[in-house]
Amino acid sequence: MAVRLRKGACLRVPVDHLRPTQITVGAYHVSQKIHVTRRLPRERLGAFLDRHRIHIVIGPEHTMFVVDHHHWVRAWHEMGIATVPAIVREDLNHLSWRAFWLHMVRNHLVHPYDEHGKRQPLKALPADIHGMRDDPYRSLEAFVQLAGGYRKVKTAYPDFRWADFFRREIDGPLDSHHAFAVALARGVRLAHSPKARKLPGYIGPCPARVRHKPR
Repeated sequence: MAVRLRKGACLRVPVDHLRPTQITVGAYHVSQKIHVTRRLPRERLGAFLDRHRIHIVIGPEHTMFVVDHHHWVRAWHEMGIATVPAIVREDLNHLSWRAFWLHMVRNHLVHPYDEHGKRQPLKALPADIHGMRDDPYRSLEAFVQLAGGYRKVKTAYPDFRWADFFRREIDGPLDSHHAFAVALARGVRLAHSPKARKLPGYIGPCPARVRHKPR
């Protein structure tokens, strides 16, 4: 019987061997992570990668599936980093493919939604990290969160819920820096509005600015 890896085991894995559990990433958000990584001094790069380890699930035939940090691994892939640190969330190598995918779906470990927010069959998942497609609304929700629009929370796929909210409220295409900047300003306002109150991490209205009387 093959030895199963324990939960929390740390590995270094080839990026080309990783398979996504999502169809999309946000290209602008990937670019931001590339910028953050490139600014690091060489001697700090290893420790930085360790702090942002890719979370993986081991599937049948020892196939490695990314279940968290898709944007980081895509950024590092585009930078030419061949191997990355990973942490094992679960080792399900003992399951059949059918049982594996049932487990992944039931435990919210796969999210096969395309760049239009439409659910696709599991066979539509990309075969590799490079195959993930751009969804600009995923970048938009990420930058809204970074701007203080909402809090990070540990629920299943809050980023997709915010992306779909902005997709409904803000018309595209967001295919230029100017269009994206305009959408970001509007997105921050929307995130604090009552329309977003049922979304995970909702903060509420921005506190009113104190106005000082002229002297």
